[in-house]
Amino acid sequence: HFLNQHEVYFDIAENMRAYDYGAQSGSGNPWGGLGSSANPAQSVFNANKQTLRPERTWNYVVGYRFNSHFFSGSADFYHTDYYNRLAAITSGSTGNTYSAFMNVGRETMNGADVAGTIRPLPGLAITNSFSWNDATYQDSHLPYNGAYISIKGKQQVYYPKFMYKANVTYTWKRATFNFNTTYTSARYMTYTNDEKIPAYWTSNLNATYDFGKIGFVQNFQTSFGVTNLFNQVYIGGVY
Repeated sequence: HFLNQHEVYFDIAENMRAYDYGAQSGSGNPWGGLGSSANPAQSVFNANKQTLRPERTWNYVVGYRFNSHFFSGSADFYHTDYYNRLAAITSGSTGNTYSAFMNVGRETMNGADVAGTIRPLPGLAITNSFSWNDATYQDSHLPYNGAYISIKGKQQVYYPKFMYKANVTYTWKRATFNFNTTYTSARYMTYTNDEKIPAYWTSNLNATYDFGKIGFVQNFQTSFGVTNLFNQVYIGGVY
């Protein structure tokens, strides 16, 4: 901490993500059939268990924060090194495909976040935030048509490179009004980065009123909200 309202911070962490029990025990997936040799997935598991390892990361972040009555702001930069990065792929011949996980080795991720909130009037808060992320595979190959293709330098699938968020909240006595909008940039849907999911905006409007205590009811509150306020068409969940 310095000059009362300023703060600089940093963090270093190592993490490991264990295998998910549901994915291991379910059927119809590459981890299925752990206890049954009759399950076709058992052979897939036996072949993969020699190369698959739990994902592990080293994470580094450095940032700055400022806070006052009228303005709060922050900025940070982070770097992540992935080891044993697991990629979900479709394998097998055209007439006999199955889902599989593959160890694609290392992945590096660099990113930055900037956010600011101004409070020009009592009860009014306006927040804007911007995020950038660059995640690329390193020295990785995937099977394709009996051969292997390199995805070195390709962007991580399903992950937006840019995001922007705006949030306006106004509180007057017991009523609260909120408008928020989010921009999500295009996302690659193939490991070779030749197909994209289009970028999109989505906005929401909410209003809440707190009646407090009414008879025997404590903290009675009503709310009204409109999701996807401008009726945008977009692709949400991707698998």
